[in-house]
Amino acid sequence: MKRFILPFVSFALLAVVSVITVQSMNDRPNSEASSSQVSGALSVNDFSGNNDAEKIQNAINAAANSQTKTVFLPGGDYTITSTIQLKQDVKLEFAHNARFVVYGNQDVLRVESNASIDGAYIAIDDPAFDANVLSFNGKHKYYNSWNRSTFENINIVNWSGSHNGTGINLYSGGVQHEISFLLFDNVKMAGLHTGIHLQADKASSGYSWINANTFNHITIDDAVRGIWMDSNVTVPNEVSGNSFTNLQIQLSAATEKALRVTGEFNALDGVIWDTHLVNNPSQIVHLTNESKSTKLDLRGNVEIYDQGNNNEY
Repeated sequence: MKRFILPFVSFALLAVVSVITVQSMNDRPNSEASSSQVSGALSVNDFSGNNDAEKIQNAINAAANSQTKTVFLPGGDYTITSTIQLKQDVKLEFAHNARFVVYGNQDVLRVESNASIDGAYIAIDDPAFDANVLSFNGKHKYYNSWNRSTFENINIVNWSGSHNGTGINLYSGGVQHEISFLLFDNVKMAGLHTGIHLQADKASSGYSWINANTFNHITIDDAVRGIWMDSNVTVPNEVSGNSFTNLQIQLSAATEKALRVTGEFNALDGVIWDTHLVNNPSQIVHLTNESKSTKLDLRGNVEIYDQGNNNEY
């Protein structure tokens, strides 16, 4: 065990045209663009449902069974009270001012293989929420490096003040369950219990793993736990070879741990801010006894609690 510190007609006509134009814009249904303005995409506004989540799910289901694989969410707030299943091969694209507002205690998006999300803004407005925002299960077998499994430009905010819920959850726990080669880029999370959770449980036989995933430009702010790994050091159940680059972890009085690492060959670099705000700074970064050959490049007044083997920092 060791601890280290890392240091433009006439005015009358113009007025009429202006009024007509403004009225026309105001008559648009909760949208900044019609589906015809989004090339090669299905618009959620073209689908019906009993609630917003059902409309979105119907659009996703249509995309999954057609040649058009992109679903577009026009601008506006969407009240989400049930889980949305993002089907295999479908991309969910948000307008810049589109937003999910979540109520209830259920996963927000369960993501299948070769699916993508771009531009999501997801706000938790229910203190009872204690589920996953983006959920990935190894039973879907995310394993081809040529798949377009990309999740980018995403904001996840729990503004209820509860510090509940997990932003990104990757779980493998069955025979030959695998999550590999997913790319997360420019993801910002705030006010959650856990920012990113990677868990590989031992299956009844064979292997289960979460390996070779990339997390780039990740911000985790005011979370109880930043990045939390839970696995064996290697097979049969491992979380290994994952890369976290350009991390920004902002601690708060609610923070208990910034990083908990298991598995082999994981690499993490970035900045951990304001360690003086936490109660136990000596345990804020924990390389567990199930960690091996971890590579850390962390800036800030950070102490490393290292129980593993051959870890570098």
